Amino acid sequence: MSPTPALRIALYLLVADGLVALHLGGFLEPVAAAAAIAALAVTWRVDRLRPRVQARPGFERGLVAVAAAASMVDILYLAETVLDGLVRLLLFLVFYKLVTLRTVRDTRTVGFLAFFMLVAASASAFGVGFLFVFVAFVVLATWVTLQQQGLLEAEPVPGRVVVGAGGAGPSGALLGLAVAASLGVLAITAGLFFVIPRVGLAALPLRAHMGPLVTGFSDRVELGAYGQIETDDRVIMRVSIPDWVPEPERLPNLRWRGVVLDEFDGRAWTIRHVHRVALRRMPGGDFPVSAPRGTGRILVQEVYLEPLGTEIIFGAPRVLGVRLRADTVNLDDTGSLSVPVARARLRYTVVSELERPPAGRSAGGRQPATLDPAAAARYLQLPPLSARIPGLARQVTTGSADPYEAALRLTTYLSREFRYTLTLERQTTLDPVEEFLFVRRAGNCEYFAAALAVMLRSVGIPARIVNGFQRGEWNPYGRYFMVRLRDAHSWVEAYVGGAGWVTLDPSPRGDAGAEWAFETARLYLDALRMRWQRYVINWSLRDQMEAAASIRRQATWGPSLAAAREWARGPGLAWSGVVVLVGGLIAWVWRWELPGRTPRAGIRLPRFYERALRALRRRGLRPEPSETAREFAARVARGAPACAEGFAALTAAYERVRFGEARLSPGEAAALEAYLAALARRDVARV
Repeated sequence: MSPTPALRIALYLLVADGLVALHLGGFLEPVAAAAAIAALAVTWRVDRLRPRVQARPGFERGLVAVAAAASMVDILYLAETVLDGLVRLLLFLVFYKLVTLRTVRDTRTVGFLAFFMLVAASASAFGVGFLFVFVAFVVLATWVTLQQQGLLEAEPVPGRVVVGAGGAGPSGALLGLAVAASLGVLAITAGLFFVIPRVGLAALPLRAHMGPLVTGFSDRVELGAYGQIETDDRVIMRVSIPDWVPEPERLPNLRWRGVVLDEFDGRAWTIRHVHRVALRRMPGGDFPVSAPRGTGRILVQEVYLEPLGTEIIFGAPRVLGVRLRADTVNLDDTGSLSVPVARARLRYTVVSELERPPAGRSAGGRQPATLDPAAAARYLQLPPLSARIPGLARQVTTGSADPYEAALRLTTYLSREFRYTLTLERQTTLDPVEEFLFVRRAGNCEYFAAALAVMLRSVGIPARIVNGFQRGEWNPYGRYFMVRLRDAHSWVEAYVGGAGWVTLDPSPRGDAGAEWAFETARLYLDALRMRWQRYVINWSLRDQMEAAASIRRQATWGPSLAAAREWARGPGLAWSGVVVLVGGLIAWVWRWELPGRTPRAGIRLPRFYERALRALRRRGLRPEPSETAREFAARVARGAPACAEGFAALTAAYERVRFGEARLSPGEAAALEAYLAALARRDVARV
């Protein structure tokens, strides 16, 4: 027999919510998610097929055996990760149980499988959209559970009644109760979230593919091989700046340094001669990277990085120290930082000394040592080049007073005389740099950086390529920079005696921008995502300790205005609003569901019974909270004998309509109207 419509709808919505969660977790691509939704719709219409399948238990057992064997092959040989293979097996089990659904207890199995879909997705779903999926799942799961329990309790013989038998009460009332119960569960869960110690992103290793492998963060980059990602508007990094930094959006030449490439073979830049050391955590929890020179301002950055296929730590140059959840941090001799475990750098803090352009040969402050011969040879290495390239470099730098001025002249020449473009088709068989300088005269930032580094090396100035990100877009509603994939950028670092490595950016691209509709709403929405990353995904044991210390201080000394502002910017205001809302809804539903209380008209009681209760209330007769309808009718017979017969008939009709879901015949309705009229007449006569 088919399930009751309310239970089937709730169950299918629960499974659909699980499919959306898998999509957000990266287990289902858009096409696969659409196919899964279509398959779910097909299972809704298999009523004619279900009896045939159930009549052939051998077919069911064979299908399960084949699926088990296919799943083993998938997990061992085909799936990208074990979790991917298990998710596909989970989807098969869900659809199989929906097709072979028999009893209420079968719907429980489907509910458990849908829960495991949510659990699997939680390993890699980091967006704020997962919050809404989770809330919907809690509400739907509570609704399904209430209906299942009502149907099971209504079974006259346990285990013998199929899903379609009986009802579970009005679905609207169940849904309201489910919403209230779910909000209560969410409120309790939110409280436990801030109390139970965090274990970090422990499930993340199950997802080997952390995300897209972003341009420029591998050890080999070919010219023109990755310009297409520069139009991708996905936000992949958010860099929060402390409140005490005035107008951080006005900081000049701000970039987020990633990896350094040191060798060029004529077509590609690679990392060849790098030497790495493992940094150890200091007692205070930080990893020291370098000593300050006293030449620039200090900037603290709190970075929230989306899951990407890289272990690089990004930060504004020059990095002085980092703080993150890792036992070690790797530092190479180019100043690039990385971590052995990629999930450790999803949230971290960087302290940098911002670069200040040197004045001629002298930069002031602590002077870095000059390059030793081996390092100089490393950063002057060049493959065989066309004579035209060093000739052009010497022509541009003729008359320069020092290497820094020569480097500035080359940078200015490229940014003024050449055009930025994303169209990277080859036009000749020349080497990429020679074609860029003398034929095409247009390219993306990688071409500009490669050309400058080659020309600097050709005139004896050590140079290297740096890949990272431009500053991104400033979000004033959260005081952070929104860095997108299209902000991926390449520039050059040149070694100038007396100043060390200085940044040069020949690309005329500048800070990429885009026009957006509903700008304020978009920034507010991204600020919400930022808070989700900060206070949910990356909420740590350290955060719990700091929150507890803050509560203790407030309890001791009382709240200050600054602390109140910080609390409002953090999760306090949002969670307080949630608690107030949950409390109000629970109180409303509790008042609505209170035993013996007369609910609102049209929600729970038949209209004729409501009219009878109103007539009796005018005579001073009201049902007690602990009194059943029959007990109240007996008390009415004792207190108002003239009304006993009519109200007894009204009570019997109420029980049949309310609990038996019976419909009144025209004759019964007319008789009840006569009883109601008699109650009204006796009430008027009494008055």
